[in-house]
Amino acid sequence: TQDSVFSNRPANIAITYLTYDRADMAFANYGPFWRQMRKICVMKLFSRRRAESWASVREEVEAMIQTVSSKAGSPVNLGELIFSLTRSITFKAAFGSNLNKGQEEFMGILQEFSKLFGAFDIAEFIPWLGWFNGQDFNKRLASARKALDVFIDEIIDDHVTKKNNMKNKDIDNEADVDMVDELMDFLDERDGAAAEISQS
Repeated sequence: TQDSVFSNRPANIAITYLTYDRADMAFANYGPFWRQMRKICVMKLFSRRRAESWASVREEVEAMIQTVSSKAGSPVNLGELIFSLTRSITFKAAFGSNLNKGQEEFMGILQEFSKLFGAFDIAEFIPWLGWFNGQDFNKRLASARKALDVFIDEIIDDHVTKKNNMKNKDIDNEADVDMVDELMDFLDERDGAAAEISQS
């Protein structure tokens, strides 16, 4: 079959810039990098064992049920509640069970990314007209990517600090492990394996 020929997605200037030259799962070209990303997702991030261990899912569902039951006899906006539940579960599973404070900021960043991904930039079609709206558009791109970088840096710093504290106290809390922890463990395993190979 010719699936691989049609499996790549086109990427405009915004997508290429915001995803660091398509270094993500959604827009990466089909090839070794994409296959490695898929393998990490299947084995580490979305495995059945990992999904079953997300205590935050149960906590968030219980909190939503309590919210609904506390409003007995009055109208409840279920759409808003379900959206909030989905957002909270996704955020906690990805970044940690104690990081509620960043949800609004993260949603704002994602919304700006979404707008930029679909924004019309005349330079895509007529490059010499890039000056027409290029300055404002480029500023928005740089601002959005910087906002995400700062947000992710804070998340990683928090996880490094948490990991060091757990090592110092000799604690192993499997239930509190999120996707960032899994990715950091994967990097440690990979670096350890590379060090063993170089020593042999």
